[in-house]
Amino acid sequence: MGTMSISAFIKKHGYDSDLLLVDEEKDYLKRIGEIKPEVIALALFTAELSWALKTVKEIKKRYPQVLILLGGPHPTFYPEVIKNRGVDVIVRGEAEEAVLDLLRVLDQAKSWLKIDNLWVKKGRRIYKNKLRPLEENLDKLPFPDRSIYYQYKFLAQASAKQFLTGRGCPYHCSFCSNHLLRRMYQGKGCFVRRRSPRNVIREIKAVREKYGLKTVSFTDDVFTVDKVWLKRFLNQYKKEINLPFICNVTANLLDKDLVKMLKQGGGYAIAMGIETGNENLRLKVLKKNISNQQIIEGGRLVKKAGMMLKTYNILCLPGERLENAWETVMINVAIKPDSATASLLQPFPQYEITKYAIKKGFLAKSYGINDVGESIYLPSPMKLKDKKEIENLQAFFPFLVQFPQFIPLARKLIKWPPNPLFDYLRKIFYGISMSRVHRLTLKDMISYALHINPLKV
Repeated sequence: MGTMSISAFIKKHGYDSDLLLVDEEKDYLKRIGEIKPEVIALALFTAELSWALKTVKEIKKRYPQVLILLGGPHPTFYPEVIKNRGVDVIVRGEAEEAVLDLLRVLDQAKSWLKIDNLWVKKGRRIYKNKLRPLEENLDKLPFPDRSIYYQYKFLAQASAKQFLTGRGCPYHCSFCSNHLLRRMYQGKGCFVRRRSPRNVIREIKAVREKYGLKTVSFTDDVFTVDKVWLKRFLNQYKKEINLPFICNVTANLLDKDLVKMLKQGGGYAIAMGIETGNENLRLKVLKKNISNQQIIEGGRLVKKAGMMLKTYNILCLPGERLENAWETVMINVAIKPDSATASLLQPFPQYEITKYAIKKGFLAKSYGINDVGESIYLPSPMKLKDKKEIENLQAFFPFLVQFPQFIPLARKLIKWPPNPLFDYLRKIFYGISMSRVHRLTLKDMISYALHINPLKV
């Protein structure tokens, strides 16, 4: 969404942009030569750091005159990435205005060393500029430029498409980046912001008309945080869109009236984070102030309303034992979700949960960026007594939630050494689980399977 928003913003002000998905191009370096860009930007997640730096070197070797800009979560939280060879500029935080300012000064042959939100490298010196205030009126921004991604047909033809109705999250969970973002932007405007209902409706209509759409996925961290906004939005959505949608909620906000509102508005499914079935870990380690009772009651209300339920869970938490992981399985079994996913904790430097894990000895004191794994489904770096069994349990997690009668067998199987069969089963179980709740058609599933990188699953 960030990449699409930046593209739309700079196009609105007269600049051109294009996008290449490297895995979809036969020769992406040749394509760069055909496009002839002045600036190449990479949206970078920490798990992709090694790939990104390798790609930057390849681009700079072929096109040394091109300005390389890194944006996204990794440069935002770890701006020292600019020290790497080939990286010219990094942008921190929300980037629309900063990228536009950079293009303008380049266009005018002026200095670009003092642009807010940017760190700029010139020779051996790095210019570290301050963050600008947050944009509080999100309706001022153009709709995300989906054309740059939808030039790839497998994305354009997907029956379900994602929409973001706001920015920011009101919670302070220790495993999430929002607590770092909030700290960065303290005193620079309202952190939790929402687009107007009319603005969101107009975007959905435009996407449906241009690309086709059967299911809407609202990807806001917490879609239901403002009930006044939600009621206005759903009234308009039902009248003008009337497509089934899925959204993210937190169990503490779920009550009978809210579930009824979502159902009547077109909601067919709700996704919520359980994270762990052990209440002590959830409250004290994850800083997620939601009780087991709230989760069970919230799940009951969703299922009673006839809606589908998806849950997010995390294994290999600091201090977690095997029986704690089984508690996570069992609380899911109790609420009977239609899809239950469990990731393995990949702690990022500076996060509260990472500091806690280092302090308690579950991570090495030297733990840093280079120790972060490339996927939330690959082995976790946490030092845990039952780590092997917990990682094996993750492979069977969605299956066991659906078929708890196999739990006695799974308790024996997870004692085996990790092996390719478990990895293969994990991909199957997770693929089936995700496709059910997201209403993916057979065509969608085949299309994604042909394009997805199996190393990242």
